[in-house]
Amino acid sequence: MSTDLHKPEIHPDLQEMHNTLSKSPKFNLVDDLDKARVAFNFKVENVLQGYEGTVSHKDTDIPGPTGPMKATILRPKHQKHTTAEETPGILHIHGGGHCVGSRFFGVIPLLPCITALGAVCVTAEYRLTPEHPQPAQLDDTYAALAWMSAHAQELGFNPRKLIVYGGSAGGNLAAGVSLLARDRAGPSVLGQVLVYPWLDDSNETLSMKQCADFQPWTRQKAIVACDWAFGKNREHVSGYTVPSHATDLEGLPATFIDVGTADPFRDESVDFAAGLLRCGVSVEMHLWPGCWHGFDYLVPNATISRRAVAARVEWLQDLLSRS
Repeated sequence: MSTDLHKPEIHPDLQEMHNTLSKSPKFNLVDDLDKARVAFNFKVENVLQGYEGTVSHKDTDIPGPTGPMKATILRPKHQKHTTAEETPGILHIHGGGHCVGSRFFGVIPLLPCITALGAVCVTAEYRLTPEHPQPAQLDDTYAALAWMSAHAQELGFNPRKLIVYGGSAGGNLAAGVSLLARDRAGPSVLGQVLVYPWLDDSNETLSMKQCADFQPWTRQKAIVACDWAFGKNREHVSGYTVPSHATDLEGLPATFIDVGTADPFRDESVDFAAGLLRCGVSVEMHLWPGCWHGFDYLVPNATISRRAVAARVEWLQDLLSRS
């Protein structure tokens, strides 16, 4: 059998953007973290274009482990539900390798979920690496989850219809806080949406090697981000901070996982889904052909991106209809 690494093909709808990314130093966190942080410090006006008439936003501060955290509450301007009992809540957790990004990074593909579900969404900041290694990000995110659940009545949603949603590093944190909530008998989480999630720290999976130089998240970036987040000696890393290390996945909420076949996180996503299934957790998984990391927010109008977003909406609608 050949041992050659067969690089996945890029989806035709995404090829032009990938060519552009391959020539751009914009997200060069390895050599210039400060510049990468500026590039990915999204503002609310960056993400609400086209949704100004349908989604409202309100900034607030919420308590965190080391002081106030900036947060924004997003909700449909046109109320879908007549009561809070019918209204779901979504905690959005931003991506960015734990080292870049703002609370608005990754929100664009979430907006159709907010409007279709009539959901109240909270998206919060967390401390970044390498200045604040894990579990700083996990602790901040769990604090946001606890605050959101405790203030459900004030926010106007049903705490029994609370969803955690995260992409990439946000998917890492979504899985981590779901584990924490289970083990601490904390907030009730109805479902978790893990979008091309970062779940492993080995950087040795086949997909990580096949897609090693695929932008915008290369293997080199993954290795550096892992060292910043978890340290170079990861022999005793926690399953809360690296969910692939968790030994017991039983009792976790219903889970939606999707990832592209050209994404370095493909194999760890598949492995985690299989682990959840072995533990009796309800799982829906999608492998999007030829899609690289972050395709849905970088090329949101591509047909394949629209299919991915629609699948998340439909899964959430089904989950909520049964709750």
